Amino acid sequence: MRMKKPNEVQSTSSYHVGYGRPPKASRFRKGRSGNPRGRKPSEENLLSIFKRVAARRVKVNDGDKTGTMSLAEAIILQNYKLAVQKNPNAMGNMLRLAERAGEFKDWSDPKVVGLPIVMPRKMSKDEWIAFYGVNTVKISSQTSGSQED
Repeated sequence: MRMKKPNEVQSTSSYHVGYGRPPKASRFRKGRSGNPRGRKPSEENLLSIFKRVAARRVKVNDGDKTGTMSLAEAIILQNYKLAVQKNPNAMGNMLRLAERAGEFKDWSDPKVVGLPIVMPRKMSKDEWIAFYGVNTVKISSQTSGSQED
């Protein structure tokens, strides 16, 4: 005769313990996490450190005005002031920032901006190909459930 372990539950139903079917006594309890200590905090990477520092609020004295702004805003403002005073490094910084922000793009040129989502006027197939330079794909109007031979 087999001896019962102390934490083993005597089964009165036809529940069989096996692969993928753990004993009911050893399952996770309702309302209790399976990982009570939680995930280990990971080390900060360079991008998260930069974002945290750039978002920090600092006091700024602008002439007779005093206010708070993010550190990133303060740096851009200081670069702007120095660029107006013809500091070559600050002017280069401002030009690179404006270029990265897309300030030098010609927004009226569709090749730069991208193609429109909605067509403002109807075009023939030949006009479409001439304008966009791509071939079209013919799509059948029949659905898969109602095909006729």
